[in-house]
Amino acid sequence: MKKIAAVEVQGIFKTYKSGFFRPRFTMALQGIDLVIHEGELFGVLGPNGAGKSTLLNTIMGLITPDKGCVLISGNNTCGMFHHEVRASMNMSSGNPNYPWALTVREALNFYGMLYGIWGKKLHIKVDSLIELMELEKHANTRFDELSTGTKQRTSIAKSLLNDPKILLLDEPTSGMDPNISVKIRGLIKRLHGELKITVLLTTHMMREAEELCGRIAFIKDGKITALGTKEKIQKMTKSKNMEEAFIELAAD
Repeated sequence: MKKIAAVEVQGIFKTYKSGFFRPRFTMALQGIDLVIHEGELFGVLGPNGAGKSTLLNTIMGLITPDKGCVLISGNNTCGMFHHEVRASMNMSSGNPNYPWALTVREALNFYGMLYGIWGKKLHIKVDSLIELMELEKHANTRFDELSTGTKQRTSIAKSLLNDPKILLLDEPTSGMDPNISVKIRGLIKRLHGELKITVLLTTHMMREAEELCGRIAFIKDGKITALGTKEKIQKMTKSKNMEEAFIELAAD
């Protein structure tokens, strides 16, 4: 029996329109096909503006594609996400933007209630995530007063509130100091190993992709131009390391 993929993307196209009198069209995704296996830690690599965030938002159901389809654990999400499917997923944005006046604890409590968690269970869950993400000293700080890295850690904590089976991380260490980035990469690796969840992350950092991801898809101009392990991609580009491979694949 064929094993059902955690995420299957079939022929996704997405175009953005800007302007009114002289509209401009930008092809963000151009025929993306992708299969992510259950329990995989998969990376989407590419330069800024390549379509990485659009792909994650489409998988999460936050963006409707112009054409194509997304299957989550075999469930066809074209047109509508079922509650059970959406409840099995969560996402940490690369540019988190929560209500500015809420403290870290208040924000986590708020989103926890949106996910249907209440009372003592919510209190325990929020406390455990604050400890996990080392947010104790920021727990009562308003979101607009947090550093970029602390906002990002709060976003990752939010994405774990509903114990997702599929976790999407958009640039998870963006804006963080090197020492915090190392901790976050270690945390992602530990979460993946201990919870046996499927993790899909976007990044433009070679070290992050090398350290975390079993397979990598390189995306440029909305198209996947390379797919495989880092060894396969380096061999394909005749590169000594992923940094050289990135430069080769990103070149015009």
